[in-house]
Amino acid sequence: MNKLTSRVAWAIETIRTDKDIGKGLKDIDLAKTLGTNDVTLAAYRKEKGLLKGEVIDNLIARYKFNPMWLFKGEGEPFPGARAKYKDVCGPEYPCNPPEAFVFVRQMTGSISAGGGLVPEDTADLCVAFRKDWMRRKGNPDRMSLIKIDGDSMEPTLLSGDLVLVNHGRNSIASQGGIYAIAIDDEIMIKRVQPIFPDKLLVISDNKQYPAREIATENVRVNGKVIWYARDLER
Repeated sequence: MNKLTSRVAWAIETIRTDKDIGKGLKDIDLAKTLGTNDVTLAAYRKEKGLLKGEVIDNLIARYKFNPMWLFKGEGEPFPGARAKYKDVCGPEYPCNPPEAFVFVRQMTGSISAGGGLVPEDTADLCVAFRKDWMRRKGNPDRMSLIKIDGDSMEPTLLSGDLVLVNHGRNSIASQGGIYAIAIDDEIMIKRVQPIFPDKLLVISDNKQYPAREIATENVRVNGKVIWYARDLER
């Protein structure tokens, strides 16, 4: 059971069948407690469909599922599960309590590394980060995860990469960096370098795309990219 979708499917089936957890809930009632509908729930049981962050949240909050087990397969699914479900448990030592983590929502849609796409203001997934790591980076309430679309930031960022944007860092540092910026109301990911008090150099790491000098007043900074994740299989 090496995928998040497999573990979520197992969790749903276990809630349905284990009287100590779900007390024999019917699909329609279970779907309601997880914040979805019975059709979507049926798809999740078959390891299909886009997992909603609200479902993950409710598995953790309502049914005490361990986020480290859900996201990484480490530890036991929920407190006391090892005695009954040893075959789905991971090693004991990596297991961390839920309070050690904070969740950041991944926004629906993509943010362009090219011409500019505006992501939808809704979330379709939550990703767990350790609180102690997050404290060093900023306030997680002012962060979001967005997928990259386009090739203009290659080889640093590839299309499909997931980036963590700290919206609390909304001014360009003197040494520059990679930022989510808006030009003419289009949001994009670019490397930005101040060159004059009133001008910024907007750079694509892909050398096929020329850098641009833009007046500082025409660039709105939405946040700084501070982390990214990448699927090795596309």
